[in-house]
Amino acid sequence: MQPLLEKIENNFGSAFSVRSYQGNHICRMPFWHIHPEYELVYIKNGHGKRHVGKSVSTYTNGDLILLGPNVPHSCFSNQTYDDNVEVVIQFNHDFAGPEFWKVPEMGQIGQLLKRSSHGISFGESLRNKVGEEIITLNHYVGFDRFVRFIKILNDLALTKDFTLLGASTSSLVVKSTDYNRITKVYSFIEANFQNTITPEEVARHVSMTLPAFCRFFKRTTEKTFTTFLNEFRVSHSCQLIMEGRKTLSEVSEACGFQSASYFNKQFKRIVGTTPTQYKTNFIKVLAS
Repeated sequence: MQPLLEKIENNFGSAFSVRSYQGNHICRMPFWHIHPEYELVYIKNGHGKRHVGKSVSTYTNGDLILLGPNVPHSCFSNQTYDDNVEVVIQFNHDFAGPEFWKVPEMGQIGQLLKRSSHGISFGESLRNKVGEEIITLNHYVGFDRFVRFIKILNDLALTKDFTLLGASTSSLVVKSTDYNRITKVYSFIEANFQNTITPEEVARHVSMTLPAFCRFFKRTTEKTFTTFLNEFRVSHSCQLIMEGRKTLSEVSEACGFQSASYFNKQFKRIVGTTPTQYKTNFIKVLAS
């Protein structure tokens, strides 16, 4: 199964698409998809897991992320609050005209769009500021709407409060010949990460020898299979901790870790804190 190509239609009378979702009516797309448009996603106060290219990570108390064209990604498994708002903006590179980004005043935004091939996550301070402007974007039409969107892109271009999600453009944007195989691998991990998974098992699933699979996976993701699987499991454990319905011992077991000590070790290595500290910090965020 190849990643689905999402066909995007612009809003009537507009050069770009803006779609808003509120409450539990969140944006849901297939597990693994691509599109030639840039995508800017603002989530006001939900939390969950994001899978962008080779990166699997979590977000808390909302998110603001910019993805370049044809970067494979999944939906953000968003666990919402009642007053959550999610806005998805999608636009082509030449939505303002093929020469627009060559204008000197647009140079910073042009650099932003180049960086987006890595996937960009923006910090909380900027997210709160720009988020309200994104939410109200659909209140405007025509020239006012266009100018406000350019201002949003300019704010994103000028900030230093961001994190790149991928190590390199070439490794993040998966080659078309590898789509089918890596999608099968990701789908297998998604369906089976709670259980014991070996590289040999996954190699058989995609009809490869073990050495060939290990080389393919490292080339595609720049990570070993074990490293990626642990990161995926820890990312899911963060989501379960945020949901608050399981003890840490139950979270460890539900995410496929064979022992609590190994879970704690991998969690600390990947997240930078222990699971207990992470849970405490998240409770503080909710209380603030």
